This record gives sequence, C-alpha cells and structure tokens, in this order.
Amino acid sequence: MAEENENGEQQAKKKPSKLKFIILGLIILILLVVILVVVYTLVLAPKDENTDQAAAQTQAAQAQMPVQTPQAAAPMPMPAPAPAMGGGMDMAVSNAEMGQIYPIPAMNVNLADPTGITYLSVSLALEFDPKNADLNAEIEAKMPRIEDMLITVLSSKAYEEISTSQGKINLKNEFLRRINSMLAKGRLYNVYITSFVVQRG
Repeated sequence: MAEENENGEQQAKKKPSKLKFIILGLIILILLVVILVVVYTLVLAPKDENTDQAAAQTQAAQAQMPVQTPQAAAPMPMPAPAPAMGGGMDMAVSNAEMGQIYPIPAMNVNLADPTGITYLSVSLALEFDPKNADLNAEIEAKMPRIEDMLITVLSSKAYEEISTSQGKINLKNEFLRRINSMLAKGRLYNVYITSFVVQRG
C-alpha cells in the first residue's frame, strides 16, 4: 500500500510538470508566430509599386525644379497696353511700356482771350499700339484733318482754361476723344503735350 501511494504521488507530480511544459511551449509558439508576422509585414511584404513610383516621380520632379531666390526671379512681363476708349487718358498705359509715338510739330494758335491777344505754341505726340502699322498709316493720311481739329479746339479756349495742370489734362482728354472718333484702324492710347509756350501780346 505504501508503494502504491508513493507511485501515485510521483505520477501526480509528473502530470503538472508535463502540463507546465505544454503551456510553456504554446506561449513560445505564439510568440514566434507574432514575431514572424511582424517581420513579414515590415520587411518581407511586397510593396505597392504604384505608391513607390509616384513617390519616386515626385522626388525626381522636386530635384529638377530650380530653386529661385527673390533676386534671381525673372520680372513679370508687363501686359500690352489697351487702347483708351471714349474720353479720357488711360492712366494704366502711362505706367506700362511706351507705345509708338507719332509727333505733331509745333502749332501756333491765337487763344480766345477777351483781355488781349494771347499766342500759344504747342507740340503734341500721339501714342498707339506699335504693332498696328495700319493705324500709323491712317494717322499720317488724316493728319491735315487732325491738325485742323486741334487748331479749332485750341483757338476756342481761353488761357485760364488750359494754363493749370487740370486744364491741360482736360485738353489732352478732349484731343484723345476727338482723334479716336476720326480713326477706323485702331485707337490712341494717349495724347502728350511735349511743349507749351504762351505769349501775351
């Protein structure tokens, strides 16, 4: 009986030790599986080729783009001036590149001055699109009519009307409007007063 009890106790001791080995083996197996899954997803898994190609193209494009500093940046091109319509100078054109200039030589005119005889000697310049060769030819052909209109308008003005800065601006606007109404091939941008000399008699 004593031997049977000893054998039973030894078998009872062996069973838990086998159970411990089995549980320990299962834990190690689970850890190995987890490690393998992590290694596979991070290292061995096939990568998405489209994503890689897009990233490579983006990096190549950024590498090819020149780095511009504010000093090296090219200046913005100025837009071509638009013809002034109706009555009034196109002030935006005055800040852009000059157009083609057609000079009108000095004209001597008697002003409408009730207090005494006043002479005005004035020279003008007409500005228009330099690419419009037809307009240049039209201005040249119509110059007698243009000069006649200029003399008529000037001789109707009193000295006080055109002696101030605002008076000269008004005069240029009137010239611009009247000349543009005569033209069929295009429009003037501006009329400039290049000389303005008054003499009282």
